[in-house]
Amino acid sequence: MGNRYGWRAVIVVALLALGCRVGLAQIGPRYVIELEGAAQAAPTAPGRVQLAGKGLAMIRFQGLTILTVGADADAYSAEAARQWPTADLLLVTPASSGHYGGVAPLASLGKLPVIVVEPVAAGLASAKSVLRPPKFYPMQTWDALHLRKGKTRLRVTALPGPPGSVNVAGFMLEVGNSWSSYRLYVSCEPVGADAAGVLAQRLPGADLALLPDRNAPLLLALQRAAAPAAGAAARPAALTEAGHAFKAIKR
Repeated sequence: MGNRYGWRAVIVVALLALGCRVGLAQIGPRYVIELEGAAQAAPTAPGRVQLAGKGLAMIRFQGLTILTVGADADAYSAEAARQWPTADLLLVTPASSGHYGGVAPLASLGKLPVIVVEPVAAGLASAKSVLRPPKFYPMQTWDALHLRKGKTRLRVTALPGPPGSVNVAGFMLEVGNSWSSYRLYVSCEPVGADAAGVLAQRLPGADLALLPDRNAPLLLALQRAAAPAAGAAARPAALTEAGHAFKAIKR
């Protein structure tokens, strides 16, 4: 009798230990990327987000470059992709219903790390048939990717939409170093001017939002990024080639 209960206790402890290991594995990032090359800018140098083509936005911060493109944009084609500016990382937001959302246009990008929304299994299978396809990082809600280049760090988190939704509605990009950072939300869904305030409430830690648009992405100031007059709500503004400068904030 004693041996029976003893074995049961051992089995229970083993299962609890296994559960703890699985839980701890889920807490950490799904992906970790280490890029070669040290940042050339000073630790206090500002970053910038600017228009890089139709539907393209480039985020630069202390030697790290992140290119974002919407699969709905005119620039999302195999021909246009060959002319895209070089970057360390590409973030592709999904196409809306009825539009092509595959990854075939990205075949010419070599080994560039590419973040996409999961599931994209069919598209990735076709992309593997080409020579040196990009390195894809499919992400589901709450998945995280950590990237480091020199002393510059980037954390990307896939976020859901309003309460009750399960699909990826956007990505929170936190870029910075060991003592300060800046949080930029890249939305996968269009956000009307009347919903800007709701977005700010849903993302209290974000500094700036980048909203999709077919021609030029829109910028929306959130929380610390701007302090509008009392009673006035921030309005999205078209991103320009001159861009928007930002500085990392001590957290």
